[in-house]
Amino acid sequence: MAEIIHLRKVLQARRREQEQAMAIRCLEILENSLHRHLEEFGQAPPAEWAARASKIRKLGELLEYSTNMI
Repeated sequence: MAEIIHLRKVLQARRREQEQAMAIRCLEILENSLHRHLEEFGQAPPAEWAARASKIRKLGELLEYSTNMI
């Protein structure tokens, strides 16, 4: 006997896989951006520290939120 495979389920599974791969890639981009901003913070003049720290905090929060979504 043959097994019936529903096209909708196959397409949904593929879409989930693609979404998962894209979400992981986004996390990698956020992580790289956070590392780059942390490195630049150490070389920035004191007048820029507050703005850079704010950006680092926001990137960290976005990374945390995105990680919880996966």
